[in-house]
Amino acid sequence: MGTPTAMLVENMPIMVRRPPALPIRDRQHLRLVATETAPRLTRALADQALHRWGVPRSVRPDVRLVVTELVTNVLQHATGVADRIEVFDIVLDLLADSAVRVLVFDASARMPIRKTPVPGAEGSRGLLLVSGLTRDWGAFPLRGGGKAVWADIAVAAEPPQDGADVRIVARVLGAVRDL
Repeated sequence: MGTPTAMLVENMPIMVRRPPALPIRDRQHLRLVATETAPRLTRALADQALHRWGVPRSVRPDVRLVVTELVTNVLQHATGVADRIEVFDIVLDLLADSAVRVLVFDASARMPIRKTPVPGAEGSRGLLLVSGLTRDWGAFPLRGGGKAVWADIAVAAEPPQDGADVRIVARVLGAVRDL
């Protein structure tokens, strides 16, 4: 019988809204051709920016997954004949409030719809993942046509690099051994 395909239980339109206005500490922008290599290229962009910004390694997989899901949605849902999407833009912002914002801009006016997947079916989980990994996300139409989908991922500061944490952990481990 094969693998079940995603069956739509219900459509849940997302809230159409702009992201909160927050100060931006740094920005990375990339314009891409809508091809199957786009998710890999955007992950590489994210890796470079996150490393340069000192984002903790523990958060980077979440950012990469959100980037991949949003870009994959462009490729799957906004590249049809009617939309004629050939290129799209991705922007990564390091926000002043310890978050990374991912914005994906494309020329399709179709807004994302969160789907409820059927258990065991493939697909229809991307926006559920985005919702679970982010502190906030949404989409909004662009004035000249098209839309932007955005997501904010909270990032904690890296621990101090002076070795203090290592010494504390060593003391705790030593105390546990002595019990």
